[in-house]
Amino acid sequence: MLIENKNYVEARYGDASRLSFYGQELSGTTWSLCKMNMLFHDIFDAEILQGDTIANPLHVENGELKRFDIVIANPPFSAHYSDIKNFRDRFHYWMPKKSKADFMFVQHMVSVLKDNGRMAVVMPHGVLFRGSEEKSMRQWLVDRGYLEAVIGLPSGLFYGTGIPASVLIINKKGAANRKEVLFINADREYKEGKNQNKLRPEDIAKISYIYKNKENLEGYARKISKADLDKEDYNFNIRRYVDNSPPAEPQDINAHLHGGIPTVEVDELQPYWNNYTALRTSIFEKSPKEGYHQFKKLIDAKEDLKILVLAHEDVYKKRKAYTDCVNDWWTNNVSKLEALPEQKNVYDLYRDFSVSIANDFSALGILDLHKSRGAFASYWDFLETDLKSISASGWNAELIPADDILQSQFPEVLEELATNEARRDELEALFNEVNELEEGEFDVDNYEVFPKEVLKELKDNIKDYNAAIRDLKKEVKALKIRIKTNEEVEELTKELTQKEIAQQQAETKKAIIEKQLAKHTELTNELKTCKATIAEIKAKKEDLVAKAREKITPEEAKVLILTRFKDVLHNTVMDYVNRYERALITELETRFTKYQNTLVNILDNREEAASQLNNFLMELGYEG
Repeated sequence: MLIENKNYVEARYGDASRLSFYGQELSGTTWSLCKMNMLFHDIFDAEILQGDTIANPLHVENGELKRFDIVIANPPFSAHYSDIKNFRDRFHYWMPKKSKADFMFVQHMVSVLKDNGRMAVVMPHGVLFRGSEEKSMRQWLVDRGYLEAVIGLPSGLFYGTGIPASVLIINKKGAANRKEVLFINADREYKEGKNQNKLRPEDIAKISYIYKNKENLEGYARKISKADLDKEDYNFNIRRYVDNSPPAEPQDINAHLHGGIPTVEVDELQPYWNNYTALRTSIFEKSPKEGYHQFKKLIDAKEDLKILVLAHEDVYKKRKAYTDCVNDWWTNNVSKLEALPEQKNVYDLYRDFSVSIANDFSALGILDLHKSRGAFASYWDFLETDLKSISASGWNAELIPADDILQSQFPEVLEELATNEARRDELEALFNEVNELEEGEFDVDNYEVFPKEVLKELKDNIKDYNAAIRDLKKEVKALKIRIKTNEEVEELTKELTQKEIAQQQAETKKAIIEKQLAKHTELTNELKTCKATIAEIKAKKEDLVAKAREKITPEEAKVLILTRFKDVLHNTVMDYVNRYERALITELETRFTKYQNTLVNILDNREEAASQLNNFLMELGYEG
């Protein structure tokens, strides 16, 4: 946390040398890691002490607790605490010692804040609504005007716990005049991970913007007065004030019975129709029933909706509008990026770009102001490290990704790699498909390759035929020798003919199997060749990139880097547009699926099936 704060101040103001850092940690291992991290990040004057913060705070100045401008912490949730002998005046409310140390940490942090200081602390949700002393503590924070904001976070953000967390923002500056508390419910906006969820740059940017501007936003943020909090008995359950639960899915009984799409459910999609003005009439038409619409005749299946939407002229025009907007923005701002090595104004670019990108792209409709800021946050998260490097050392070829280097210097290598990887994936999919067939599903006429079990059986048959052919050849040879010695020639000749026929039959059956396996063998060898070629290219790829970097001039590097920056901006913006299109398609598919099978159709189908069954039974003589 301290390092991130140092990086933020340095990025924003260009210098963090005037900052002093302090911390206290109970765990010896964590304390030593923190000390080392400070040194690794060139923070040499940090005062990080080891000890129990609640029982024995160590940052003391002239016998008093040292006061700070900013205090931040992520204390252990629901921890125990022991007897407190030092600086007991920090605490106005004494929480139970077992599993209730959360507000003890908060009280300590408040006590070491300067009169104009601010603090942010991560807390479990329990502190927001539990009663007794914790309720009194919440009331105290509100009555004093200290509590500025309560932010609800998604579950699974923190290592070791899956429970949702919250952030309490306490600000002593302006506390006497503070009449409201801002509640932000951000628990539905995050990137889901396999083991741990994560706030995306756009999620952080939205929380930050709403907090700084103290905005009300439907389903996300709301300012609550002290009087309203008093009416709610100081219960800070965030959903009491900002409910972001999705609305219940409407169900129209008449439509379920007789079909049609309620017009009100078509009108609910008006924000989409505002962006795609002609799309509504391309999908829906009025139903003979008043108050209802119906899908046009060309839409026979749910899958038709996606095809129609993505191919519609309005969708194409909106995509083109965003592409043109990216190009226009880039034309107007690329000179500022080009001047970065001389100006060294990374944070000035941040402020400039954050405003221009948000304003330009929000004007087009699909991305509102918050989504436009989110797009910028994602874009900046990608650029920031490279921009700092450019500011420090200019247009360095080391900033160019390996694939971009190869594309500019050795395009044929990348093309060969891509071709072989595509063919490898195609062949592997072919083999995987046939191996995943259920028993009895395989048909040799429908597939070019064989399942592993069938392949093993065919190869075993070839081995058996090879063994039989070897034995028959030996027997034929022996019989021919015996015939030459004039021993019972007639019987031996007859036996020789039988053996030769048997040998020929074995060879024919073996040839048939080998012919069957020829395509499988050819594709297997092709897959091996593809994999070998890919491995060979990747092995020499590093050397090719290193040699290419040496040849690239700073001017050539600048062109490649700026091209990548522009492509990333376009891809970032279009990702939001793609999400918007997918959301519309999902809404349309929901309405199609919901009202497609009416009760009348179900009953008709049942009667038809019952009639067919009766006919079958009569044919079989069971009814008549």
